[in-house]
Amino acid sequence: MAIAAQKPPTPQQILAEQKRLTDADAKRQAQAMGNLPVTAESKLPAVPDNRTAHEAYLDEIAPASIVGRMVKFSKDGKFVTADDDEPISEDADFIALCDQTLIGYIKFNGEGQPPSKEMGLLYDDYVMPPRQSLGDNDPVKWEVGLDGRPADPWQHHIYVVLQSVGSSELFTFVTSSRTGRRAVGNLLRHYDRMIKTHPGLYPLIRLKVGGFQHRDDRVGWVPTPVLAVIGRVPGENAAKPPPADFNDEIPFA
Repeated sequence: MAIAAQKPPTPQQILAEQKRLTDADAKRQAQAMGNLPVTAESKLPAVPDNRTAHEAYLDEIAPASIVGRMVKFSKDGKFVTADDDEPISEDADFIALCDQTLIGYIKFNGEGQPPSKEMGLLYDDYVMPPRQSLGDNDPVKWEVGLDGRPADPWQHHIYVVLQSVGSSELFTFVTSSRTGRRAVGNLLRHYDRMIKTHPGLYPLIRLKVGGFQHRDDRVGWVPTPVLAVIGRVPGENAAKPPPADFNDEIPFA
């Protein structure tokens, strides 16, 4: 995968970049994943808003969004960049900036309308609201999904920020599938152990393809995303870590 070089950012700049991007950018990139628009409806209040006035203002004018280029796991079982559907090599190394992981719910409101979002940074102690608190709880009013059944308009999304080792370009792996969320969860469990045993380090990963045999023979083999940890990188070197820091043989706790 050809990646254009750019000035290496620091991990501390990432949150500012997330807040700079607009909801329109998020909707455009999310549509590249094949999300279907749904009819907008009023929703019930969510959890109490404990933000400061400063935080609420920034969230209103520049909501947190996708950093860099979006990466998705395609329907044919490949990691690709969403803007051009180009596959990402399984040999490409990325630094997983796990402390910038966004979690929450997204609802797409139709053509020309910004999505509704209830999202926050996991490692800033954001807690997802109960699904029912978001409204739109009547399946009869839901749009029909690709499987022919009513699809919940509020989808559980996870955004994981990745940094290319070769170019320092930023990417965001976006997933709302069960297997995608499980893959991210496995990575974050590893990161949580690293916080305790090797504080200040980030996981070095590769985007691999796993899978399983579906119990329905008509479905067959189901490819799944894997965020495979192959090493670790000092946080202060995350913008462009030296090759010597990458050690596939390093044991992990």
